[in-house]
Amino acid sequence: MTRNNFKIAARVLWKQKTNTLLNVGSIAIGMACFILISLYVSQELSFDKFHEKGDRIYRTWTEEDYGEGQVFFYTSSPLPLAPTLEENLPEVEATTLVDYSNFLVGEGENRINERVAFVSPNFFDVFSFNILKGNKTQPLGRNDIVISQAYATKYFGEQEPVGKTLTLQVNNEKIAYNVSAVMEDMPRNTGFQMEMIVSNEDMERFYNPRAMQAWFNIAPETFVLLKENTTQASVESKFPDMINKVLGDQVEEGQYVLGIQPLEDIHLNPDFPSASYPVGNPNYVYVLATIGLLVLVMACINYTTLSTGQSIKRAKEVGIRKVVGAQKGGLIWQYLSESILITACATLVGIGLAYFLLPTFNQLAGTQIKIPVDAQSIGIYLIIVFLVGVATGLYPAFVLSNLKLISIIRGGKTGGRSAGFFRKSLVVFQLLLTIFLISGSLVMRQQLSYLQNSDVGFNKKAMVYVGMYPKEGVSGTFGRINSGFENAELIKASLAQYPEISNLGAASHMFGSSGWTNVGFSDKNGQFRQFYLELTDPNFVSGFNINIVEGRDFDPDLEIDKRESIIINKAAAEYFFGSEDPIGKKLPGDEFGQHNIIGVTENFNFESLHTDVAPLIIAQNGEPILQGISDITMNNNPIPKVFFQYNGQNLLGIQDILEEVWGETFPNEELNFSFVDERLRLMYEDEARVNKIAGVATVISILIASFGLLGLTILVVNTKVKEIGIRKVLGASPMTIMNILVRQFGIQLIIAFIVSIPITWYLMNQWLSDFAYRIDIGIVVFLISGLLSFLLMMVVIAYHAIRASRINPVNALRVE
Repeated sequence: MTRNNFKIAARVLWKQKTNTLLNVGSIAIGMACFILISLYVSQELSFDKFHEKGDRIYRTWTEEDYGEGQVFFYTSSPLPLAPTLEENLPEVEATTLVDYSNFLVGEGENRINERVAFVSPNFFDVFSFNILKGNKTQPLGRNDIVISQAYATKYFGEQEPVGKTLTLQVNNEKIAYNVSAVMEDMPRNTGFQMEMIVSNEDMERFYNPRAMQAWFNIAPETFVLLKENTTQASVESKFPDMINKVLGDQVEEGQYVLGIQPLEDIHLNPDFPSASYPVGNPNYVYVLATIGLLVLVMACINYTTLSTGQSIKRAKEVGIRKVVGAQKGGLIWQYLSESILITACATLVGIGLAYFLLPTFNQLAGTQIKIPVDAQSIGIYLIIVFLVGVATGLYPAFVLSNLKLISIIRGGKTGGRSAGFFRKSLVVFQLLLTIFLISGSLVMRQQLSYLQNSDVGFNKKAMVYVGMYPKEGVSGTFGRINSGFENAELIKASLAQYPEISNLGAASHMFGSSGWTNVGFSDKNGQFRQFYLELTDPNFVSGFNINIVEGRDFDPDLEIDKRESIIINKAAAEYFFGSEDPIGKKLPGDEFGQHNIIGVTENFNFESLHTDVAPLIIAQNGEPILQGISDITMNNNPIPKVFFQYNGQNLLGIQDILEEVWGETFPNEELNFSFVDERLRLMYEDEARVNKIAGVATVISILIASFGLLGLTILVVNTKVKEIGIRKVLGASPMTIMNILVRQFGIQLIIAFIVSIPITWYLMNQWLSDFAYRIDIGIVVFLISGLLSFLLMMVVIAYHAIRASRINPVNALRVE
């Protein structure tokens, strides 16, 4: 019987080609969109869930609370923490440290600045990353390096990399590392994006002795592998006693809190600050998941509304079936068979569309997803076909099966008021979703444009920066920074000879990068304070055209400015001095060296516009400031960058100039340069990605809504053939006929528009609350979305009004 139902369903669908094409087309497009977005969401939700011991791996976090709003929350950790955990907690099976830094790799003229991970030797025992060849049991010996497949090809081509050496310059030491193993390229769904991994067995190579003993300096991320059947709560309950034991009188009770976070929770939990492991925005995942579902729902609504409307045409079929003894259940299953068959066809077409669009989607979303083809995936597709088929066909099936036989025989109304009301409600809901997606996409586009084009307080037009290297043989972080500034002077002298280059300068951190040097100290009242530190030459403020609101800028000819003078931003002035004039004062700490505040700048956005401007100190000589700090955090390479403004006509000329100057000055080092505005744009890459996907989904939703309106308009025209014919005989114009059709959908559009406004306003304000700097949602967004929806409706209706007006009245009246 089921086979017969599907055979009849196929004949009916073939006979009603227009309806079938509209239904299959809309569901296929919705299904393709749903599949692609679902794969992206699945990837985001699956971060680091493939590790065999993943349910027992945690990352430590630290919170220091000194009262009066002085709370400092870190997911990086002090170096003594790992051995302390292993010594004091029997529940801890192992700890492993993960840290990154940039090192020069190679010899002679082929040295490249690479990001290298240095981890505990047991890294591959804790995490389940696949080693393809080489030493698979103990790949991280003292002088061993593990590289990815991609980097094996990059450095060794077709040669066998295992057993060969790579030279890394770690501080002032050149170390020949043996390639012990080649690992599979890191999957996209992991926060450990590593290409080169070395062992931190010799801690002294990477950290100074003071940091290795300091509990208030944070550096690596510490991951803890707990023993089986150990709970997070039982471990955390022992932390207070452990902290009290190792820190004693250094902190009061509750000032230093330690905790652990599950590995699988890190990627989409913004409640914990990010360190080296990237933290995504879960709201974007939920937004995209909702959009994908809404687009599929809109496609399903098309089928439901069209099928319910078609019940008039199929009334006689239902009557005949009932006369020959068909039961209600049999009728329901017959019409469900049709919807399941349509969904199956649409799913096949949708999968094909998804395959075709996958490269474009990957480029759009910045992903590397693949459409899986295996038994599990086929099973999921079959479940989706069944669920969508039943969901879309259930109501039309009940409408048709409930038609009264006596009403059918008499030729009366067959749909009933309830069916018409439900169909109109679905149309309102579909239009509401379309207007919401248009409005939401417009708001997201406006916010992204605001982020990328707002006044950030400094000049970014045609500004370029070039990464420097320290001199060989220089040890210590600040020794390397100072030697980097010395190298910067060489490049600046060469670049100054080109008339198209101006505003030359150098600074330790550059706009468009997060993790500037953050330092902390206790002021004269014992209150712990933090600020950001930027080490520069005298041209930083003037080079970026940053506005001075009080005092003056650095004077390149004054030696005292090089030794002692500092400039602070308005946020720092308010933070340290309140309403007092800060010019001529010193920072409120007893340990600082000789320094003097000479100027206050406007608050410029050196960080992302997601956050408010933080206190910033700009100094040419960092030594007097660093004397007074108690802790320091660097999540961004502080080696100086040379910056300048390019005034030439062709931006491509920058590379030619830099390659010539760099080759003459540093022939053995790799040239790295970037545009400031491009780096700023990349800071909002997540927003741009979501905006692009939402924009495409909006276009798809408009297309699906067009299919729905097209089908419903055809249905309305077919049910009003006699009325249109009589009106034409009486002299009705095409505009009169169009008014008839507009009345069918105009009220529904108005209702959808009115209902969408508060929903869109609330949801988009929730999204905008993540930004410290944001737009205000104005009425223009809603007017544009309403106008676009109205124009969409008018285009579809106008086409059918013109067609209907050309029908011969005689043929229309002979329809019976």
